[in-house]
Amino acid sequence: MALQKGFRSLSIFKNHFRRISTSYLSPKLEGLSKDPSGITVEEYKTRRKNLIKLCLDSEPWRTSRNLLLCVPAAPPAYYSDQILYPFRQNTDFNYLCGYPKPNCVLILFTESGKEENFKSILFVPQPFEHQRIWDGEFEGEDSIARSTGVDEVKFTKDIASFLSTFVTDNSKFSLWYNYQKAVNPDFHKSVMADFLRQGKYKKLESCDLFVQSLRVVKSPGEIALIRKSMEITEAAFAAVDHMIDEWQSKRSKNSPLFEYEIQAVMEYVCQLNGGRLAYIPVIAGGNRGTTIHYVQNNNKIDPRELLLIDAGCEYKGYTTDITRVLNFSNLTYEQKVIIGLVQLVQEACIQMCTPQYSLNDIYRRMITIIGEYLQVMGFLDLKLEGKQFDRGADRFCPHHVGHYLGMDLHDTPLVSKEKKLQPGTVLTIEPGLYLRPEYIPENLSLFKGIAVRLEENILVTEKDPINLSEKVSPREKSFLARDADECMIDEKAQRIIAKLISNTGIK
Repeated sequence: MALQKGFRSLSIFKNHFRRISTSYLSPKLEGLSKDPSGITVEEYKTRRKNLIKLCLDSEPWRTSRNLLLCVPAAPPAYYSDQILYPFRQNTDFNYLCGYPKPNCVLILFTESGKEENFKSILFVPQPFEHQRIWDGEFEGEDSIARSTGVDEVKFTKDIASFLSTFVTDNSKFSLWYNYQKAVNPDFHKSVMADFLRQGKYKKLESCDLFVQSLRVVKSPGEIALIRKSMEITEAAFAAVDHMIDEWQSKRSKNSPLFEYEIQAVMEYVCQLNGGRLAYIPVIAGGNRGTTIHYVQNNNKIDPRELLLIDAGCEYKGYTTDITRVLNFSNLTYEQKVIIGLVQLVQEACIQMCTPQYSLNDIYRRMITIIGEYLQVMGFLDLKLEGKQFDRGADRFCPHHVGHYLGMDLHDTPLVSKEKKLQPGTVLTIEPGLYLRPEYIPENLSLFKGIAVRLEENILVTEKDPINLSEKVSPREKSFLARDADECMIDEKAQRIIAKLISNTGIK
């Protein structure tokens, strides 16, 4: 009897808490491309060689001075006592050798000041017998050397001895190590701090900018990994679409949908297919979307409001970053206007993703188009110009038009946004309009709280840009300017926008 009562309670629990089936999540993704091979050992070797060349070329006495480059791996991060966060490798270290373990150190050094004579040593923590129980078997030095292409693998306990010998054999050398932003504080404190105090080097530099200048241009292997990550992202957004459709079909039960349920679906699909969410997503209903980095994701979704989703996948170290706006019911006129405007602005910006322009060039064009349209709409004073005009537009779109994308979400931050875009660069284009209630005049009160950001991931080529995220579509009910036969913005505003966009000087 007690057992029957327990089963009955379990049935009630399941009916109450699993009101939506998981049919849209059941199969592993179908139709995805073949798993890319990833980064080859030869590519890792080429990356290290290119870095050495950049460092040597920056040296005024490159024939008489050797180089010593030190790139540490990240340490493990702990959620609480002995409980680890999922490990994420130091990106520059990962780029140069691909070894996925913490507390390692990559050393590159030249002999006779020549790039062809450089050597690479990967120092890894020495395994102890009892660690096998906790961390698994140690793969061995030879296996690590084969997978990374380094010349030699040693244990981290020998780093100090290696550095001492190097100093003895090289009276003139440049040290490339970022001591101001120590990636691994314990390694810096136990080894590098004392080495720096000795002052045996002739010059101290950081190679971070050089590494990032290499990272900003993606190889075919890297682009293949980004495309795979994008396929998973597309599937995650599609799963959300199906989930919403199923929820809407059962709305008669009056069960609310929460933002965290959207996040859970996306996380499930990413992990099911070998990836993970690249960052805490923004799942923001209505006015919450006007908070750019809203990540609480704990509120009920109002079907009358727009839902802004900013999410991406990380797959084998390469990320995507997508933003879409979903609607649950018919769009209001005001929602159509703002969505249509952001889409048109985005189209103009994407066309500028060529080697003729920089990210800042595109940003300045975005601010101009948005600001002039806001003046036409009545959100900004028509008399504003110059810096006041820019500040006015910035109030409604307070972020840049985009950023570089790759191994990090905000990739290669040391590479200037004034630099002309290079073929092989991947970047985001994400114009937005955030109509915070306190900024909206009363005669336009129906626009209050509308938040729209649309974000695409673009590959720069020698010719036209390639939209890597074009298949990550908004909901069918959403209006997409580039596919529509008629614009949902009134005719006068449409003519004004067309004129503004034509001023970019591009087709």
